[in-house]
Amino acid sequence: MFEDEGKGEPSPAESKWKKLKRSLSELESDELANAALKLEVLGKKHALRSDKEGLFLLELKGPLPVGEHEVKAELEGGRPFSVEKGLLKVVPAKAGVAILSDIDDTVLETGVTNKARMLKKVLFSNAHDLRTFPGAAALYQAWARRGYPLVFVSGSPVNLYSRLRAFFALRGFPPAPLLLKNLGAGKGSDSLFDQKGYKLRRILEVQALLPGYRFILVGDSGEKDPEIYSIIRDRDRKRVVEILIRRVTKEDPGLARFHGELVFDSYPALARELRKRGALSAKELAAVEAAERAEADAARGKKP
Repeated sequence: MFEDEGKGEPSPAESKWKKLKRSLSELESDELANAALKLEVLGKKHALRSDKEGLFLLELKGPLPVGEHEVKAELEGGRPFSVEKGLLKVVPAKAGVAILSDIDDTVLETGVTNKARMLKKVLFSNAHDLRTFPGAAALYQAWARRGYPLVFVSGSPVNLYSRLRAFFALRGFPPAPLLLKNLGAGKGSDSLFDQKGYKLRRILEVQALLPGYRFILVGDSGEKDPEIYSIIRDRDRKRVVEILIRRVTKEDPGLARFHGELVFDSYPALARELRKRGALSAKELAAVEAAERAEADAARGKKP
């Protein structure tokens, strides 16, 4: 939970200086430590208290009805706080396939390999400025229609949750949990620099929450996704269906770091390869390719 600093909703017409002010405000957001609150979900209210980092955990005993359920939060004491639409997603307790995806340079054009460029983009942009890659949202929507649960795991700070949530909605991605880093000095905080350990821990947590599921792991070649996903696969090969790596570097896909992984340069190219392997239908492939054409036309100023 973060204190409400009155930023309001972002606008496509914001000046770069207002975007900078908004970004700095997001990054320095004050956590609401030791705050009493009530959560309402599935018709019941639960009294909770946040920890020193402003975080809280509610464990619900099953069985729970499958589907998406609204979660409402109410803070006691009258202190202002930022509110995001809460969503509890309950998936079937059976064998299935789930998608676990990175964000930066996998579905969000970030330039994480160029730290100065990435910082500039974070500071002087809002959710409306963020761009995805042609066909990416269409592929994730195809997976969602198949009933594949989707979870995003990223090393971005939790302070950017609102921005990322808005980005996914604006670009047409299916709703999904966002697991982000809790940066700070307190106990339980995540290290700024330990990307590998953080992601491994988070992915194993997700696997533990979905014991009947096998995973498609989606990432990029910019940092350590190929190595991290390889470790996950080697721990239990039966639980990893495929590792998909978007190539953001000029590395040869035949390098040892990509062994056994499907390296792709664009989402339509990935969709065509998945179609060859029988992992996508002709209709699903057509939707990804159509999305690519529509985005290309929009970039040229054409009407669909």
